[in-house]
Amino acid sequence: MTVNAADLVPIKSPLALTGVFLDILRGRFKPEYNLGWAWYPGDEGRANSTVHIEAGGNRHTEDFSRRPAVYVIRNPINFSQAVIGDRFLNTDKTGDQLFYCIAQTGFTINVEAEESGEAEMIADIVLSTLMMGADEIEHFFLFKKLGPFALSSEIRMREDTEVYMISIQFGLSYECRWATSPVRPLLKESLAKLRDGTYTNNDNYFISIYQESLAQK
Repeated sequence: MTVNAADLVPIKSPLALTGVFLDILRGRFKPEYNLGWAWYPGDEGRANSTVHIEAGGNRHTEDFSRRPAVYVIRNPINFSQAVIGDRFLNTDKTGDQLFYCIAQTGFTINVEAEESGEAEMIADIVLSTLMMGADEIEHFFLFKKLGPFALSSEIRMREDTEVYMISIQFGLSYECRWATSPVRPLLKESLAKLRDGTYTNNDNYFISIYQESLAQK
């Protein structure tokens, strides 16, 4: 099937990246897509159970004992220069400066279940979905590279109950573009406050902001 340029979805926000993989994996387990092993409440042998797919930040909330669960965790991002100064173009038609760099990161997806076989099966589905769909995901979201993928061995840990966990790791690189316009008004506002104040030097203005933050209760 041909994909039109209007159908492509460029992603640059770190939060949006996590949302992409949450959306893909949640969709993978929805029965309406008629894919194999689409679990939902009432599955034979798994009454009132479903696969909870959440961001890693939800790992230690009050619902963290809900299993089976899949936690999507973004690893650190490195923004590397693709051109000198990251400058893409001096100006566009609005007069803003445009910049460009390559962002490199990765994800760790932890699959947790109270049964060993269930953890292995869910991890296999997650890995297969992402690895075998990597080319389409790259093209749709304009990623430069998705992969390589790695699957850990299963470990047994003890939390609120005995849990089996398998980790899936993969790399990701994408193009990050931005303009100066979103931050410029903020900088001008800081400059105006600095000049209108009674500060003896620039540092004192920003130190005062820090000290006010410490005083907040």
